[in-house]
Amino acid sequence: MVVEFFIFALKSQTQAIPHLGLAVLVAQLFSLLVFYKGEICPGQRGRLVKVNVAFAFYWIVWMVVSLLPDYRHTFINIMSLCGLSVVYFIWKQSKVEKARHSFLLMAILMAGLGGLGYFMLFSRLPLAAFAEYNPIAQILSGVILVNLALVIAKNRLQNFIALLPLLMIVLLALNALAIFIFLIFIGLQNGFNSESIFAYAIYFICHFVIAAILVIHSFQKWALSLNTLFILLFIGICLPLWMVFV
Repeated sequence: MVVEFFIFALKSQTQAIPHLGLAVLVAQLFSLLVFYKGEICPGQRGRLVKVNVAFAFYWIVWMVVSLLPDYRHTFINIMSLCGLSVVYFIWKQSKVEKARHSFLLMAILMAGLGGLGYFMLFSRLPLAAFAEYNPIAQILSGVILVNLALVIAKNRLQNFIALLPLLMIVLLALNALAIFIFLIFIGLQNGFNSESIFAYAIYFICHFVIAAILVIHSFQKWALSLNTLFILLFIGICLPLWMVFV
């Protein structure tokens, strides 16, 4: 939230649009998959439920912001309601397997609806805003966030957790490619100033730092620790910040 409102403070805009809303929805969706398909004990389930309740704070803040007269936006209301609904369904999931699966399926549908709301909001933004609200970067942050949530919850789904860094590397490469293509397209149209070049340089340096951390851990067969995941998450959620200066 601090990064979100810092970016908002740097810009003169009439609408507050979340830069990390899709990331939180992705983290919630992956958590739902763990609840639905993962073979986890009641202790792990309870800890992961508590971690997911923390996402409610993010959605409550955005719900309040989107209800303010100057920043009212229907799609942000939809995203916030869907995010809060997912938190509720996870928190209230039954101990009976059949009833629990019904609750979790409803939560998955709500997360999907929230994601659809984001993409509809994203489709209405001008092309120049692509880099700042890039959905691939948000999905990357969401994968890092769910990995962090699983580590905090002391989850033992080691095979699933081991796949997340590989997914991060794929998303990192896709994001770099998308921004590079966008950079060429915008450069041919408008050219660049020194401030834009510096911002893009920092943006791609962040990619190299994330990639280096992931590759080193992969070669050494190290699990991503809590501190490492916090560093990766901080770098990931700051990616939109650099695009404000473009």
